[in-house]
Amino acid sequence: MRIHSRVGTLIAGAAIALGLTIAPLATTTATAAPKPAGEKVVFLIPGQQVTSSPRAYEQAYGALATSLRTAGYRVTYIPAGGLNVAADAALIKRTIDPVAKRASFVGIVAHSAGGLGGRYYLKFLDGAANVNQYVAIGTAQHGSPGGCSQPVRGGFDTCMYSDVIKRLNKGPDAPGPTRYSVVQSDGEWTDGRLDGTPQCRSYSPVPLANTGFDHTIEPTQPVIIANTITSLRGGCAGTVVTDKVDSFTWQSTLFPGFPPPARDLLHDQMPRIVPAPR
Repeated sequence: MRIHSRVGTLIAGAAIALGLTIAPLATTTATAAPKPAGEKVVFLIPGQQVTSSPRAYEQAYGALATSLRTAGYRVTYIPAGGLNVAADAALIKRTIDPVAKRASFVGIVAHSAGGLGGRYYLKFLDGAANVNQYVAIGTAQHGSPGGCSQPVRGGFDTCMYSDVIKRLNKGPDAPGPTRYSVVQSDGEWTDGRLDGTPQCRSYSPVPLANTGFDHTIEPTQPVIIANTITSLRGGCAGTVVTDKVDSFTWQSTLFPGFPPPARDLLHDQMPRIVPAPR
């Protein structure tokens, strides 16, 4: 999901006002029950798209899908729109559950808002019993300021103030036995952290870091693709971290690649820049 341009303008203005240059920051666990002999399947859940045609998906995610197939996975796109998380999760359940019964491995690879529908399925629709690995690429797990500018029934679910985000992050964020990973640009505008379970966190340099455009091109980048496959295979290209339940705020997940003065200012000011709806 793209951060809304208005938010980007406000953020850039805050950094300029401080006289700061925005620059990137350099940077095993339980699995679902073994499945009967069968094929390995990865369900690819795109982020918000203008269209949901197979051609559009291949343009945005073709490099990732091709690499997954080469690695031995059957790839199935799930055309979740990223606008209504609960509806997306229901579609994800209808797509995955019948396949999971005969697959030897089930993975979810989700980009942007697609990761929220995937996690809703795992947490509230018994999906964790079916999915071995969940890999989120650029998912604002604790909400995004850009989501707050979208209509209530057309993307607001991705806002940090939405009821869906609050429900997803009440108590442990990620139920086992599924294994969780975040694989993304080290210049993303949210860090994708989850609490209450071991999470592989892999952040890598991607062109256009800290601009918001790195979010769009992440799934095409060889390092992101390689690290995604590493996570699907049970490894971790970064660090496995377990945060205590409810041990951080949504503000603290924002702008991890910004230098500390700008990042700290934005954390403090974000509720004023993007206030909660009344």
